[in-house]
Amino acid sequence: MVVDMADVTPHLVAGEDLPFPLAAQQRWDGPEAVSPVELADGARQWADLAYARLGGFRPLRLDLTVPPGADPTSPVPVVVYVHGGGFVHGSHHGPMFGIAEALVAQGIAVASVQYRLIGESQFPGPLHDVVSAVRWVRGVGREFGLDPDRVGIMGESAGGHLATFAGLHTGDLQLEGVVGVVGPEPVVRAAVGWYPVTDFGRFDGEPFPVASPSAGTESPTAEELARWASPVTHVTARAAPMLLIHGDTDLEVDHGHSEALAALLTDSGVSVELVIVPGAGHVFAGADPAPIVARTVEWLADKLSA
Repeated sequence: MVVDMADVTPHLVAGEDLPFPLAAQQRWDGPEAVSPVELADGARQWADLAYARLGGFRPLRLDLTVPPGADPTSPVPVVVYVHGGGFVHGSHHGPMFGIAEALVAQGIAVASVQYRLIGESQFPGPLHDVVSAVRWVRGVGREFGLDPDRVGIMGESAGGHLATFAGLHTGDLQLEGVVGVVGPEPVVRAAVGWYPVTDFGRFDGEPFPVASPSAGTESPTAEELARWASPVTHVTARAAPMLLIHGDTDLEVDHGHSEALAALLTDSGVSVELVIVPGAGHVFAGADPAPIVARTVEWLADKLSA
């Protein structure tokens, strides 16, 4: 089915004049769908909120933790957190190294999101999901006390690929998709990548599973698909400011991924900070994550300040 986005973007309310199946997948969860748990510090946490319901076997869900005092009249900034796992495993429960708790302690909400893995959907399906989560935060989040104009995104490894990609603001419908809530622009004020995958051309072996773009008549090669699925191919001046942190002994995703993206962002006039952690491998193995968490929280708090 071909959807004319001119007919879609003005709408947010479930089922309001949307073509099927878009109307069906607009059944997102609001605050009343799940009872929040009040944490010891006064923060509230909603677990497994549905931010989109596709035509498959399950909804897409996120965990939302909101600092004390946040409400629709006093909204707080929010960071969308995207887990890693090589696109084949991983969970939205429990962001790495206590980053969620550190952000909440600074008055920043955290929405840790689930996305379809490669067993369910080839790229760009996972990116469509993450972009949809940003739209959910911007369109529905005020009901939870979130500020739609102070949204950041961060991810690690495979999640870093998706988070930095979302931060590029490509405006390309094939990359951003029409999953879940439609209407709000999926823009973020800042993006963080921890040891992100940015260029699939740097890997040997089996090609990354990528669905062929619908535009054009010729079937693209595996190399062309790998380039299309790589954030480094889509850098423009529209990108959000970025913080990229990578270990210099990472053997799974070498630090050249972050260096290449940082150089392209700089060339495009985008603010970027690149931190190479000495002696750190993948998932910052061999390094103390505490200073990395502190730097990330400091940077996000600055970018998402009022």
